[in-house]
Amino acid sequence: MKSLSLLINCVIVLALTVNHDSMAIDNFAIEFKGDGKTRVIAPDSDSLDITGNLTMEAWVFPTATSGSAIIVNKENSWECALQSNILKAAIKAAEWAWHGGGEVPLNKWTFVAVTFDKKEHHTFVNGKYEASRANQGKIQPTDEAFHVGWRPCCNNEPFTGIIDEVRISNVSRYQKNKNFAVPNREFTPDGNTIVLYHFNEGKGQKAKDASKFKNDGELDGGAKFVKSKAPIKFAAVEPEDKLTTMWAQIKAYP
Repeated sequence: MKSLSLLINCVIVLALTVNHDSMAIDNFAIEFKGDGKTRVIAPDSDSLDITGNLTMEAWVFPTATSGSAIIVNKENSWECALQSNILKAAIKAAEWAWHGGGEVPLNKWTFVAVTFDKKEHHTFVNGKYEASRANQGKIQPTDEAFHVGWRPCCNNEPFTGIIDEVRISNVSRYQKNKNFAVPNREFTPDGNTIVLYHFNEGKGQKAKDASKFKNDGELDGGAKFVKSKAPIKFAAVEPEDKLTTMWAQIKAYP
């Protein structure tokens, strides 16, 4: 009887704090200064040596443009960037050159994605298919590190602004000539997720990878956590889930 009473009390306390806990959760992102030193870097791993299908995607909030601004990069293998505010990608299969399409405005949150299907790469802005480029073959793997907001050559092509919710996958998630609904929730990792940074640590120098591969990143230079206003919600509202589970336990109590 004491156990049942304790369980009921726990449910009452949890119910009173559901709204408070939900309001207390903040979404964070990484701010990049665009100074050639600001970056997130993760060491090379076998999982990052993607040679077939590929998707690169993120929420971006550029605040300035100065030629090319890297979003994600694995040098001499695959990368995407804003070039004069146009989304472009370079994927080293048949060629290693920038191609793409789709305008990304300054001072506004925009969802960008690039896919590769071993025949072409495709660019998407806010769920809208924009452009394709023939590039047949397998991607060449390298021993280079993985970067967000920076690349290790070409004057670094640094990003100026904020980046959130970075996901790299070894599958082509979006298709040529097809638009898709812009994600409005945090991504959840699946078997094809190679890197997934929510950036919700909010402090410190580590960006944890939510994928099973644990390609954790390190904030370097002037990279820092800032509160994000990207239009996404958390993947799960944990207090409500816990309340539902606990109430089910009470009803099942003998």
